[in-house]
Parts: sequence; structure tokens; C-alpha cells
Amino acid sequence: MLTVKSSINGVTHICEQESVTIVRNGSERFSQILEQTKSHSNPDFVIWLPEVYADEECKESIQDEELVFSEREGVVDSDAIAILINDYENPFHPGEAFKGLEYQFIYPGDNVYVMNSHGSTIEAVK
Repeated sequence: MLTVKSSINGVTHICEQESVTIVRNGSERFSQILEQTKSHSNPDFVIWLPEVYADEECKESIQDEELVFSEREGVVDSDAIAILINDYENPFHPGEAFKGLEYQFIYPGDNVYVMNSHGSTIEAVK
């Protein structure tokens, strides 16, 4: 297990996770996420839920693709230094097929530390 400590917009959060994905500004994936979330220029975090179908032919949709935004005052998405990506389980439809992703935008002044089981920092974003 990894311990992830984040201090974002003055709020510190510490949790254990099996894995963590950090996408840095300048990477192709960072640009893809900005394109996907371009309808809001100042996201704090974004939850992406995939479209899910009841049938193999993908004709009967039971969950539409959705982006849920939480905005943050005083920031612009392109100024983010990284995006922390976590798995997100839809609370209305628990189950593997309904899982999405949470994109936590990391801006200048925010900090994220990833520590191994011995407490050593193995990755930092600041």
C-alpha cells in the first residue's frame, strides 16, 4: 500500500491507496484531460463516468457518459502542474462496469507526496 498525502487549496488529505497515477503538465495525457474537461476552465476536481450499456451490441444505454465538475476560484486549468488520477466508483451503481476516474488538479502551491510502506517519499509534486 502507498500513503498519499495531499495539501490542496489549504486542505490536507492523507489516505492509503494500492496505486497512484500522476500526470504532469506537458505530457500527452495531461493535454488529453484538458481537452476532455475544456468546458470548465478552473476545475478543482472532475469525475468522469463512462457510458455503460446493458447489451453487447451497445444499443441500450444504462449510464450516459458524464463529467462532474468541482470548480476552484483563482486558478486556470492550463496552470496546473499535475493531475492526480484515482479510480472512482459510482455510488449509484456499484460495480466494475460503472467505475470511472477522478481527476484532481494540482496547482502551484499545492503539494502531493506518495510514500511507500516504510514511510519513505517515493514521489512528490510541489
